[in-house]
Amino acid sequence: MTLVIPGVEVQVVKEVVAPQLSPSGVLGLVGLTEKVPDALTPVQSWTSFTTAFGAASAFSLPEASQAIANGVYQLVVSPVAASDAVAAAAAVDIPTDGAATSAAVHVAARARGPWGNSLSVVVAVRTGLDGSKQVDLQVMRGSNEIVETIRGIPIGVANADPLDKAIIARSQVLTATPGARADAVPAAGKYPLTGGKDASENGYANALGALENDPDVDMVLVAIQDFSDPKVVASIYSKVISHCARMSANSAGRIGFGQVPPSSASVSAWTSLADNVHSDRFVLLAPNGVAGAVAGMVGGLEYFQSPTFKTLSGLTDLSRALTVEEQTQLLTASIVPVASRRGRGTIVLRGLTTDGDQISVRRVADHAVREVKLIGELFIGRLNNEDGRGALRQKLTEALVQMQRDGALVPSTDGKDPAFKLNVYSSQDDFSKGIVRVDMAVRPVRAIDYIYATVLVQV
Repeated sequence: MTLVIPGVEVQVVKEVVAPQLSPSGVLGLVGLTEKVPDALTPVQSWTSFTTAFGAASAFSLPEASQAIANGVYQLVVSPVAASDAVAAAAAVDIPTDGAATSAAVHVAARARGPWGNSLSVVVAVRTGLDGSKQVDLQVMRGSNEIVETIRGIPIGVANADPLDKAIIARSQVLTATPGARADAVPAAGKYPLTGGKDASENGYANALGALENDPDVDMVLVAIQDFSDPKVVASIYSKVISHCARMSANSAGRIGFGQVPPSSASVSAWTSLADNVHSDRFVLLAPNGVAGAVAGMVGGLEYFQSPTFKTLSGLTDLSRALTVEEQTQLLTASIVPVASRRGRGTIVLRGLTTDGDQISVRRVADHAVREVKLIGELFIGRLNNEDGRGALRQKLTEALVQMQRDGALVPSTDGKDPAFKLNVYSSQDDFSKGIVRVDMAVRPVRAIDYIYATVLVQV
């Protein structure tokens, strides 16, 4: 505007304010679920998880409950496609009487995967004083764990559902194929479920790829159910490492979590697996069954805190108790042992990636990268003079100073080297190409894992 009449012209220029960085501790969880939504579904509570993915997902994806119990900030669940796994099933016998149209009621686990092969359906038939029949069902896992009990299913009563529809309506673990007669009385007995199969490598890879659409995820866990083939396990975990490296190249660094095969495997087999997944972006845990708890606990910590010697919740019994010798072997191979310590509960002995670096150091570096990207994008198109570059330098300095105040960055122990160094510049050649360069050095805080004490005994 050009003033004609004498007066005052005021222009208001809004200062560039960097938006708040997304919270750390967002776990991308890949696995088999009962329900498969059309899009990535973030959840923060157990209720919202079971509502979105079904109650049977508690068994097919136990890592979810472990992560939530240990304080993960948020879960972003990417289910494997419905066609890429097989549910365990069984046929409940129906004695034929010449008029029967079906000789069995076919039941199956609501969630796919080999977890259902541990289930059995125990059928009991009761006869009332009026001659009516009622069926009681128990769903057992293993030899003695009762998962679910359904009592008093009426058979042959007017307006009552046949057995298959009653199972569909009343069971949270089982479903059934409709088609049984309303008066079909099953034979009492125990019917084990069989035939459950895990998803293929491609099934897990496709679900893992879907997590690339959520930039807030900073941890990844693929919940494998079948560990019988070490080559397949190593291949899937290698895909996790590739995914994390690819996202890191896009300034959205992630850390992957995995676990060793079940307790029947030897420690030497576990160390061989660690050799195949050597990376600064992957954490391998032992024994089997602790991955969800550790990932959840890490997701509940500040990004600069180490999980070393932190207590885990909800792990009442480890699948295998690790001896001191085994713990030493695992740490030497950069596998993270989880063990029980008197007075401390179940703890993570040391938080390491498979290349031997500390988890917290990697997370601090990733946080700094995300800060640079977030702030830098605000200044694109504004860096054509020294004032613009100075403003970028100032905003980056503010972010790094805050990281230092939080305790994520620290100066050298002798105080001679600062917690961070920063330079923003553009040479004439860079300027002609539209390039501004940011050189940054950060010193992440490190966990002090060892104390060496000298005791002088005076006499």
